[in-house]
Amino acid sequence: MYVILVYDISTVTSSGRKRLPKVMKKCRQYLRHTQKSVFEGEITEAKLYALKQEIAKLIDDKEDYVVVYQLPQKTVLDRENIGIDFDPTERII
Repeated sequence: MYVILVYDISTVTSSGRKRLPKVMKKCRQYLRHTQKSVFEGEITEAKLYALKQEIAKLIDDKEDYVVVYQLPQKTVLDRENIGIDFDPTERII
C-alpha cells in the first residue's frame, strides 16, 4: 500500500522539542521524507502497524497528532506539485 504520513508535534515545551526529532527519525526508518513533517512511500501492512505502534509510544497524545493516509497503490493517487516538481520515488536506486 502507499502511505502519506503527516505529523504535528508541539514544540512549545522542551519535552516536545525532544519528541520532534525522535518522531522524524522513526518515520525515516519506514518512509521517505518529502517535506518538513510529511513522509510518503510504499509500506506493508505489518510495517505500517509497527510504525504506528512506535510513533504512539513517542508522541504525547494530548499535544501531538499524526495523520496517516492509506492508498491501495500509488497509481490511484493524483499528485500535483506547484513549484519544484519533486517525486520522492525518483531517487530510489
